[in-house]
Amino acid sequence: MTDGTDAEHYIEVAEETEIGGDDATATVRRIRTPKGERLEVRAGDDVLRADALGLESLSWQDLEVFEDFLGHEYDLAARSESAADDEIDCEFTLSNEYADIVVRSVESPDGDRLVIEAPKKHFSVRVDAEGLAGLAAQDTSIFSEFLETPHGPGGHAH
Repeated sequence: MTDGTDAEHYIEVAEETEIGGDDATATVRRIRTPKGERLEVRAGDDVLRADALGLESLSWQDLEVFEDFLGHEYDLAARSESAADDEIDCEFTLSNEYADIVVRSVESPDGDRLVIEAPKKHFSVRVDAEGLAGLAAQDTSIFSEFLETPHGPGGHAH
């Protein structure tokens, strides 16, 4: 599901965008590895790589999961509202045999956001730079925990 190797010469960067905020900046890249496409989130020295299935499982998590990542109260609700006047900076898809994900970097009136959408499951999450920094610091085992409900919070396929 994830690829944590440091063999950069085996990686091709297909897309790259930056999500900036007051307290953090995260670089988000779509990369191609010998094991398939991954989303790479970098913030400082932290790097997390996830495939489409892992990202799909992130899309249906309660927003409070970012409080766990950051270790403090985090009012993501105020930061996650979709706005009609968002401007899309970058958009790409990640796919594998199990999931399809659309990733968008947007500029909103409230700042930069990364939108991770699972269109077939009808779930999405909007994250700012601080939330992405918290995500980048996580171990890839979080996706195994998320996949304990493989069809989303309702527990069944849509």
